[in-house]
Amino acid sequence: MPVIRFYANMRTLANQPSIKLDSASFPTLRAVLVELSRLFPEMDSHLFDEQGNLRQELPVFVNGRNPRLQSAGMDSMPGDEDIISMFSPIASGRINVEVLRDQ
Repeated sequence: MPVIRFYANMRTLANQPSIKLDSASFPTLRAVLVELSRLFPEMDSHLFDEQGNLRQELPVFVNGRNPRLQSAGMDSMPGDEDIISMFSPIASGRINVEVLRDQ
């Protein structure tokens, strides 16, 4: 069973550091993320945009690698020993820089 580890705000939304999912029930990484959205409804808007597409700013890694860079992408099949790491969405630091500049 793959392990999904949550970091930063994603851990707060899941209210736990990690969970295990049956890879037979969720054959693709995309299916795993849809299941996370179902298990943790507060996480949905952090995972998917209004059209139901995975947010581009969402860092997701499988065994430390970005699945989006592989040929199967988010349709890759998680293995029983895989570790899926979920981080908070990354946003530009522009607002923070502007706030600091004005002080």
